[in-house]
Amino acid sequence: MKYMRRYFVSALFAVLLIIPIGLQSAQATTWYPGEGLKQGDYFRYNVCWIDFHNCAPLEIDFWVKNQTSDGSGWNLEFLEIDGTIVQKGTVTIGMTTPDPTYSDPNVADYANVYKNTISWLDAFATKDSPKDFSYPAWGRSASVGGQSVGPTGQSDVTVQAGSYKAWIIGWHKGVDNMIWVVPNLPFPVRAQVYTDVTNGVPPPDYTLALLQTGKSSMEPKFLQVPSTGLNGTNPDCPVPDMQNDAVHDAKTTDSGSVTVDYRYSPSFPHQGCLIEWRISFEKNFDLTQKYSAVHYDIFTVDQNGVKLGSVAEDRGWSDLFAPVGDDDRTIPMKQPPPVTHFVIAVLGTGPQGSLTDTSLSGTIQADVKTAEPIPEFPVTVFLIMAVVIAIGILFTRFRSGLSIKF
Repeated sequence: MKYMRRYFVSALFAVLLIIPIGLQSAQATTWYPGEGLKQGDYFRYNVCWIDFHNCAPLEIDFWVKNQTSDGSGWNLEFLEIDGTIVQKGTVTIGMTTPDPTYSDPNVADYANVYKNTISWLDAFATKDSPKDFSYPAWGRSASVGGQSVGPTGQSDVTVQAGSYKAWIIGWHKGVDNMIWVVPNLPFPVRAQVYTDVTNGVPPPDYTLALLQTGKSSMEPKFLQVPSTGLNGTNPDCPVPDMQNDAVHDAKTTDSGSVTVDYRYSPSFPHQGCLIEWRISFEKNFDLTQKYSAVHYDIFTVDQNGVKLGSVAEDRGWSDLFAPVGDDDRTIPMKQPPPVTHFVIAVLGTGPQGSLTDTSLSGTIQADVKTAEPIPEFPVTVFLIMAVVIAIGILFTRFRSGLSIKF
C-alpha cells in the first residue's frame, strides 16, 4: 500500500509537470509579414490586384539577395511576368514591415502590386507589433469596409507550392474574405479578398497563390532571364504620360446606350511602342454616374471597318472587364502610320466571366495619329557618328594643308 501511494504521488507530480508543457505547446504563436525572412529565401506567386488592370493575372517572383548596407532591410532580386512583359530589377523592403522602400523604375508598378497583395497584412501586424493567432481581432481598416480583421480558424490549404496547415485571417462583408497564413512562413500562401461595394456582387480586390518557395545561396534559375522592352517593345519608346502628353475625348456609342469617356497617351504614339488607355463607361443621363460590371473590348479595324486585332484576344480572353466602370490598359501599337483606327466595344454587363445583359452593347471609334517605328539603333546615334566623322575629315584635311605649306 505504501508503495502504491508513493507511485500515485510520483505519477501525480509527473502529470502536473506535463500539463503546463502541454498547455504551452497549445498556445497560439505570434506572426507578422516578413517574420523569419532570411538571405537566400525565394518565393514565387500568382497574384492579381484590382488596381492593376482590374485583377489581370501576373506572376511575381523574388529572391532575398542580401541585407541593405545599414542592416535595416533586404535587397530583393525581383521578377514579374505579365503576359509578354518580363521585367527584372531590384526592390528593397524593410524589416519592420516588408513594404518596398526602393524599386528600380521598370519594376515599380509591380512592386506596388506586391505591397498591396503579398505584404498587405503588415497593415495589421509588424515586427514591432506582432499579432497572436489567439486574438480574435487584429485591427480594422477602411479598405475592408471597417470590418474587424483577425483569425477565424485553422484549415488545411493546398497550393502549387504544397499542402499546409494554415490559419485563416479574414472578415465578412457581404462575402467571406480569407488569407491563409502558415506561422513558419514569412508571407501568406493563399488569399481571396474582395472589393468593398455597396451593392451587387463584389469583384476580387486581390488574389494570390504561392507557386514555389525555397532557399538558394545563388541566384535561382527562374530569375536568370533578361527583361523585355515593356510589352516586348523597343526600350527607346516614349513612356505614356497622362498628365502632360495625352488626348481626351468622350463619345456616345452608336446604339446611344453609353457615353465612353477616354484618354490616351502619348498623343502621337509610335508603331511598335506603347499606348495607355483610361476609359470610363458613363450613364448618358448623368455623366457623373458610371455603369458597373462592364464587359468590353478594344480592337483595331482597317479603313473598311474590317477587324484587325483585339486586346482581349491577345490575352486569350473573351472580353475585358471593368467592375466599377473604369479601366486602364497599356497596349502595344501594332498598326502602321498614319492613323490607327481603334474601336471600343461595349459588349454588355454581368459578373466577371459571365456576360448576362447585352442591352448596353454598342461601339465608338477613336482614330489615333500614329508615328513611324523607332529604330532599334536610334537615328540620333547615326547623326552623332556622322558629325564625328565629318569633323575628323575636316581636321585631317586641315593638317594636310598645313603640311603642304611647310
